[in-house]
Amino acid sequence: MKRNTLIALALTAGTIATQAQTFPLSLDRSKQAEVMMAKDQVLVSHDIGGFKMVVPIETGKRARGSDGDPDYAIFGTVSHDIDLGGKDLSQYDRLAMEILPTCEGQGVMNLNLSIDNSPASGLGAHLINLDNNRWNTIYLDISGIRRDHVDRLRFYTDQKGRNLFLGENLTYVAKGIRLLKTSAHYPEKGWATAPEAIAYSMSGYLPHGRKTALMGFDAPSFRIVDTTTGEVAFASRTRAVSDALGTFRVADFSSFKKPGTYRLECGTRRTEPFLIGDNAFKSSLWKVLNFIYCQRCGVEVEGIHGRCHNDVYSVRNGRKVSYGGGWHDAGDLSQQTLQTADVAFALAEAYAHERKADTALAKKLKAEAEHGFRFVLQQRLGGGWHASSIGLLHWTDGKPGTSDDITTVRTQDCAFDNFLYAGYEAFAAKRLDSDLAEKLRNAAIEDYAYARQRFVSHGYDKFPHMMEHTYNTSRSLFHAVMSWSASQMFRLTGDKKYADDAAAYARYLLRCQATGSKNPLLNGYFYRDTTKAVPVHFIHQSRDQMFAMALVELCKTQPRGADFQSWRGSLSLYAEHLKALMAHAGPYNMLPSGIWQAHEYDDGDGFARLHLFAPSNARELYDEQIVLGERIDDSHYLRRFPIWFSIFNGNEAILLSTAKAAAAMGNYLHDKQLSQIGMDQLYWTVGHNPFAQSLIYGEGHGYPSMDSFSSGEITGEMPVGIRAQADADAPYWPHTNNACYKEVWVTTAGKWLSLLAEY
Repeated sequence: MKRNTLIALALTAGTIATQAQTFPLSLDRSKQAEVMMAKDQVLVSHDIGGFKMVVPIETGKRARGSDGDPDYAIFGTVSHDIDLGGKDLSQYDRLAMEILPTCEGQGVMNLNLSIDNSPASGLGAHLINLDNNRWNTIYLDISGIRRDHVDRLRFYTDQKGRNLFLGENLTYVAKGIRLLKTSAHYPEKGWATAPEAIAYSMSGYLPHGRKTALMGFDAPSFRIVDTTTGEVAFASRTRAVSDALGTFRVADFSSFKKPGTYRLECGTRRTEPFLIGDNAFKSSLWKVLNFIYCQRCGVEVEGIHGRCHNDVYSVRNGRKVSYGGGWHDAGDLSQQTLQTADVAFALAEAYAHERKADTALAKKLKAEAEHGFRFVLQQRLGGGWHASSIGLLHWTDGKPGTSDDITTVRTQDCAFDNFLYAGYEAFAAKRLDSDLAEKLRNAAIEDYAYARQRFVSHGYDKFPHMMEHTYNTSRSLFHAVMSWSASQMFRLTGDKKYADDAAAYARYLLRCQATGSKNPLLNGYFYRDTTKAVPVHFIHQSRDQMFAMALVELCKTQPRGADFQSWRGSLSLYAEHLKALMAHAGPYNMLPSGIWQAHEYDDGDGFARLHLFAPSNARELYDEQIVLGERIDDSHYLRRFPIWFSIFNGNEAILLSTAKAAAAMGNYLHDKQLSQIGMDQLYWTVGHNPFAQSLIYGEGHGYPSMDSFSSGEITGEMPVGIRAQADADAPYWPHTNNACYKEVWVTTAGKWLSLLAEY
């Protein structure tokens, strides 16, 4: 797969020279976690052979899915099994092999590997991302997979369509498949820092505020070395920190603020170079933007796909509208219009932040935002209706009028969606300096008017499509979005009617806030509605930032409003709650999920909307998981990770959403503690976590391969995020590359850009 080189990215603390950046950016596999395993000493090796697998590109049949989701489908699956007859592989901790994938033309090739044990491990298959037409050396740590009675190794790939492939077949040749026992240990669960590792922010640190690193070994002292001069710029003792999460060895250099490029050294161990400076995260911004670009739909992306999905349509009142455009949402090829709008808004925020500081980057951000907003505008079907989503797994031929055309794109006219579209369109119309500005302005006015009218006539939406991430929307979030949208309309038009709406909608929101407790942990957060029966939670997609953003916009746009003191007081209460949560964050400073209450399942509808596809014993599982959190009182528990029952798990979007809330409040209230909460989630993401891994591919080192099964490995890709297991409120990051936790997601990428726009 062809990738272009990242040209002239000069990382310095004070400035960053970003010249001609040509997307897609090249991949650096040398620092991928699985590739770095090659250095580990092998103690025992057992060869189990190889195979050749030929995969027809076309089947002559239409891809068919389930009756309820007919186009979330593949054309077939081709597999090869290696029979192991129930062999006990417990003595081995690694699987290695060489794989040669060959094809004519370009396209994405990968294999899935399933270690079929009796009983099963429950982790599913491991996706192996491959570079075409060359030998790939593959390593997989299998220490966390149950393997005491392995019936077979199953290698398989799904047939997803022709895309850029030429010829008739794809060929996979594997050799040297071997089981290894090694000297290394890479934990995938718990709070302890990975052995022999230094967990630090691999991008770097902003000059002011907390700067720490954690050691997975005993180190009495450390030093910060200037990589330019080789001189020691700072030195200090480490300290042992003990709390509810364990005992940790911490290096704290918060008092060191001098911009520059440094490495941290402890005895003979040292980190890679990192920045201290205002531009510490500029490199990550470029890379994540590259990922979003590579997820484009409807246009060619070099080396990944040609013009795609322009033959996928919504149909309303006899009118067909192409759903080609925007971005493929994740590892699959699905899309939700509102999620595309979320990301387009984040790009517009990032553009507004960078347009004077970095014109080359700003130009790219603007172009990508326009790509997203063109799609959003295209999906407006009139009368408040929008094409809203489709689940897709395969490539169509992209040619309208052929036998594989799809006409099952969902449509709906929800008030909530229209309010949020209007707010995003209004922001972009005012801030994007685009030739789309007039269209965005008109769309914002129309979408807002329809949303307001529908809410008056129909009340709260029922959210008819379970697979859309609005399904869990609470009434409190509904009002936060309505108020924020109205404030954006007020900014755009200056019409006081919107300011009045913003204030009116917020009154319900304020009645949903937890108040009255002397414990700040039990104050400030928001309930789903005014009954105050169940707090708001997010377990996958999150719009948690909207509560703070609505209140901040009210305070900024109406500083003399009659309810100003109530808005300001609500912000302060919420701010103190987040600070109280951070007192329980431990040395990694990962913001906890929040306060959970006993028997939340008594709200049957809310529980079902939060926990999709919950098992029949979900109530029992809830009771088991909640007590694994930190008990606050008889009915309240602090959970560091959400309570999860299904495939929809991973906390990166959740962290970044609440971090956005903290950072936005920090900027408005001039509160450094709140700003620090946002910084800490940035640091967690790029290596300041127990696994000492960056969650942005190509940023830092030790980043894992991710589940990008349609578009292949991409520089800047970000996953759904680190998850927890049911038996502990602790991080769980399996080596197995599977959905949902390691599946790439443009939602996460958008939230990264949105948070960085606050700094």
